[in-house]
Amino acid sequence: MSESGINEIGAMEFGRSKETPREDPFLVVEHLTVQFPTHDGLVQAVSDLSYTVQRGQTLGIVGESGSGKSVSSMAVLGLHNPASTRLSGSIRVGGTEVIGATPETLRALRGNDAAMIFQDPLTALHPFYSIGKQIAEAVLMHNKVPKSEARRRAIELLDRVGIPQATKRVDDYPHQFSGGMRQRAMIAM
Repeated sequence: MSESGINEIGAMEFGRSKETPREDPFLVVEHLTVQFPTHDGLVQAVSDLSYTVQRGQTLGIVGESGSGKSVSSMAVLGLHNPASTRLSGSIRVGGTEVIGATPETLRALRGNDAAMIFQDPLTALHPFYSIGKQIAEAVLMHNKVPKSEARRRAIELLDRVGIPQATKRVDDYPHQFSGGMRQRAMIAM
């Protein structure tokens, strides 16, 4: 694997760290239950889900439509709406408890330690902002750097994920990228 975290087939590998022993799990989900209150009562989307993912390991979650795959994945990153979602159990990412974490803790966790690549990146990318502007915004959110440095890093990240002519493509909009290129742009973020 290269220093950039991209393996030979172009897939990003998250959670690898030279400082942390491999024995420490990167993600631990224990007895996760996700419920949504409705006017008809509680809807249980996920019930008693538990799994562990070691650093560098890949986990695929497969199931029928409506089985809770997206809901549980969103909960792992704290992307649920606390006002309309009830979570119980424990989710630890890199040792940080996600359930009940402050917005600041979750912001630091997302992008630095863990990320989610959505199935349809066209809906995850803002159509009115260039790809480069969106990546630069993510860089600025996690680093105290000038806007010019954030743009330079956006170009570097696009190049790392295999976007041809990254210097020119950084100003393109999501609709100007192919589906695969949009997914790589999301990985760059």
